[in-house]
Amino acid sequence: MEPSLTHRMMPSTEVIERGRRRLHWNTAFIALLGVGSYWGLVFAPIRFWLRVVAAMALVVAAVATATNVMHVGNHGAFSRNTRRSRVAGWSSDLLGASSYLWRFKHNQLHHGNTNVVGFDTDIDQMPLARLAPQQPWKPIQRYQHVYMWVLYGFLTLQWFVMSDFATLVKRRVGDHTLPTKPRARDVALILLGKAIHLTWAIVIPMFLHPWWGVLAFYLAISWSVGFLLANIFQLAHCVDIAEFFDPDAPRRGPDFELHQLRATVDIRCGVPAMRPFVHWLMGGLDFQIEHHLAPKLPHNVLHLAAPELRAACAERGVQYKVHPSITAAVRSHYRWLRTMGRDPSVG
Repeated sequence: MEPSLTHRMMPSTEVIERGRRRLHWNTAFIALLGVGSYWGLVFAPIRFWLRVVAAMALVVAAVATATNVMHVGNHGAFSRNTRRSRVAGWSSDLLGASSYLWRFKHNQLHHGNTNVVGFDTDIDQMPLARLAPQQPWKPIQRYQHVYMWVLYGFLTLQWFVMSDFATLVKRRVGDHTLPTKPRARDVALILLGKAIHLTWAIVIPMFLHPWWGVLAFYLAISWSVGFLLANIFQLAHCVDIAEFFDPDAPRRGPDFELHQLRATVDIRCGVPAMRPFVHWLMGGLDFQIEHHLAPKLPHNVLHLAAPELRAACAERGVQYKVHPSITAAVRSHYRWLRTMGRDPSVG
């Protein structure tokens, strides 16, 4: 029997273990970056422009935490020890978003049903955005290729103040009921994460700085983090070379790999000098196809799996989709937003 594409691309056990060890050192570096930039922003007696620099560094630290620590931990790729991975995943709670609810929304609904309308809630942004041809069109969506870039920045704020609480109250994400009723411990951890985020991000700074300045910096940092995270995920799936599917689309068992290859697109950085930084900031999600085929792989070995997967796809006549540059990815997403914003009943 011919080995699967996933099997063909898998690095050795030794390579995977080395990747996990590097993950832990990387986490320590991100923590130092986050603490250092926060200290400079909140406590250090420095000039305004240096606080702006510290705020920018904190944005980078927060995005890197989400992509390199939280995302990896919630997929169980941070460590072979489930508890350690869960602790890493709980870093999203420190950023204001519940890891408990995110695992259902992302791991089950998105990864299990990528770009499937009615299941993948990442593409369900109605009525503000129409991201799949199967979704109904609304007149406001004529301009989604303009305003969605602004709204993307409010992703993290939405997690913090709205969507997590709505999910807890309704016990559902979109049309999908949570698989198990949240225990009192789960709810307590969600609320604790919100309280810790509120404390470090707003309460403590307000003891040292004017309230309006704290809120201005908080909103600017939160918007920047949300904008970058939203684009990291949207550019891999909501583009004009990815495919979208009806709810009855085959996507399990032998159909899984082909489905993921049709719905997901890799991104390459066109500037060689910037590639290491972009790869690090994205937490390896410039290799989204490889991540979707093997989500438990440490993200820092995905680049090793990519050439093997691409070669295997070429041998079997399977299309391997990749944006040649970040600019090309952004343009592809812009074209898709504009295409989906047009009234399908006209022409």
